[in-house]
Amino acid sequence: LQYFTLSKHTCLTDGPSAAHTRRSNEKDFEDLTQALQLVKDIIASVDSKVNEHEKKKRLKEIHGRTDSKSITRMKSGQMFAREDLQRSRKLLHDGPLQLKNAAGRLKDVHALLLSDVIAFLQEKDQKYVFASLDQRATVISLQKLIVREVAHEERGLFLITAGIANPEMVEVHASSREERNTWMQLIQNAIEKDDDEGIPSETEEDRKLLETKTKEMRGEQLSLCYFSSLTIFHIFSPKLF
Repeated sequence: LQYFTLSKHTCLTDGPSAAHTRRSNEKDFEDLTQALQLVKDIIASVDSKVNEHEKKKRLKEIHGRTDSKSITRMKSGQMFAREDLQRSRKLLHDGPLQLKNAAGRLKDVHALLLSDVIAFLQEKDQKYVFASLDQRATVISLQKLIVREVAHEERGLFLITAGIANPEMVEVHASSREERNTWMQLIQNAIEKDDDEGIPSETEEDRKLLETKTKEMRGEQLSLCYFSSLTIFHIFSPKLF
């Protein structure tokens, strides 16, 4: 069953019937409103779980495309390898960006915003490797990271590593001002979020169980909205006509 987001589909309780109920009986309308909110809360919860699974699946795909021998050094001196992309981390956002090197040229990269780092990958021989940028780190910790706009450049942003000796600054460019603003907001949100405990490593059994549950969610989403709305409709239908 092809996945779709339930919140994009109107339930039977939205529309003229609800307005008619309010005119007929305010108490019944309040009950109907509460019931509708419960339906929407369930829908939002299901959508959130499915989105979380899709992010895990996406990170696994990127991990699979990354060269197993690719490794890079972070500013702290810590080595970061392909396996570290998934280890106790979750994907928050990913997409194409550009890095500006010392010569002023832009390099195409694929950016991964993870729960505690932002990583930049580049394509090589149809695989991903960690990007190279003038000996600067391209896997950047979110701890003490500062995000700033580039003056007179609506598509650019600076990632400034502060709080350590010899702080580094990386200039990043998006495809548009809107895309730049989206990245800035998401990075800032990730920086501010208290995620010290991380995400436990996922076992093969956990992964299969999550996939099974997600398939069940996908199959039940439409029937959930329909059944809940139809039940409410039957309860209040005598008062609507």
